[in-house]
Amino acid sequence: MSNRLIDIDIAKGICIVLVVTGHYVPANAPEWYLTMIDVIYKFHMPLFMYASGLVYHATKKPVPCKRFVWKKFQRLGIPYILVSLLIICIKLLSEEKTHLAHPVSLASFYEILYLPSAGFFLWFVYVLFLIFLIIPFFDTPRKINFLLALSLTALIIPIQTTDLFCLAQFKSNLFYFVAGCFVSQYQRFIRQKTAHISVFLPLLCFVGLYLIARVYAHLPLVINCLNVCLALTGIGVTLKISRLIEMKILKLQPVFLKLALYSYTIYLFHTSFQGIAKAFFLKYPLPECLDNHISAVIMILMAVSAGLVGPILLHVGHDLFINLKRLPGNKPPVEGR
Repeated sequence: MSNRLIDIDIAKGICIVLVVTGHYVPANAPEWYLTMIDVIYKFHMPLFMYASGLVYHATKKPVPCKRFVWKKFQRLGIPYILVSLLIICIKLLSEEKTHLAHPVSLASFYEILYLPSAGFFLWFVYVLFLIFLIIPFFDTPRKINFLLALSLTALIIPIQTTDLFCLAQFKSNLFYFVAGCFVSQYQRFIRQKTAHISVFLPLLCFVGLYLIARVYAHLPLVINCLNVCLALTGIGVTLKISRLIEMKILKLQPVFLKLALYSYTIYLFHTSFQGIAKAFFLKYPLPECLDNHISAVIMILMAVSAGLVGPILLHVGHDLFINLKRLPGNKPPVEGR
């Protein structure tokens, strides 16, 4: 692992916790939790896109275009399809026994080709694959700068875009991926110039922008600009916290690096394990004597833990199974021996 990317991996670990938290909203959730979810949604997916762009640019190697696209299809396209099919099957089999927030139908089996109809959270995988289809053509600093300006313009201008093929999400997130590529070009310089800045400065900027955005939410162009600034300052806050963890001022580095290692698996499967947690609470509700805030905290902690731990155990179990199959005693006999 490259030392200069440790803080990015830590940021990914933080981000996946925010993603799992943001995807769980219990019934009658307290106002403070809804506000926290709103804050998380201002920057958590831009952060994921930014980290993806930075890592891509910092580690890219000259690879033929067809091979590059095929590798990304194996990494993103195939899991998207398989996980979508699995979620659809589970939902169809369980729809009579439990209430589904996002039901599916038999048509969903082919709709996944142009919509993340199995689970809307899968838009990220779909959009990331679309980005990897075009980003190899922007292989010089000048081209990256051009795409950065173009994607920022498309993001700010309030133009309605179709959700088909996740084009609306593509328009909303391309800028942050390209911003990661842009920062990767000048990473050492940027880190030197921002090293002395305290985490409290971007944090105060984020709080101020958030309060202003709530006032001007009715002005599309203004709110688009504010949302971009919120996302960038939110990314800045997270990266500052990540560097504090990297320097072991906050002793959480092993935890977040481990979460970053499993972040893709967590992203793909966290909603399924959270669904199990929801079903558990429906069947075994918490005692009514508990305060609403205490009940909410317990449910949130259990659902978020299920969304994090469940996919990790799934990943570890898969790796263990593969390693057992590779043991010498488990190899099939070779004919003629």
